[in-house]
Amino acid sequence: MSDNVETSVIALIAEAAETEPGKITRETELSELEIDSLALTEIVMEIEDQHDIEIDLNTAEAWETLKTVGDLVDMVKKLIADQH
Repeated sequence: MSDNVETSVIALIAEAAETEPGKITRETELSELEIDSLALTEIVMEIEDQHDIEIDLNTAEAWETLKTVGDLVDMVKKLIADQH
């Protein structure tokens, strides 16, 4: 399941950044992909739908705490684990 989470999050980010998923790693910073707050909000909403979780962050909080792709992946994995 963990790899599926990482793969799906990276795919969503790649789509929003209009780049190839293979060019994105856990260390990739969202800012270097030119992901703005609106795009991040859309990514978060899509992740919530895909994984049936609720990410309780407003856009400003998300922008402050989610700097890298890995930060987002880890948060999603924790929320999924907390549900089970």
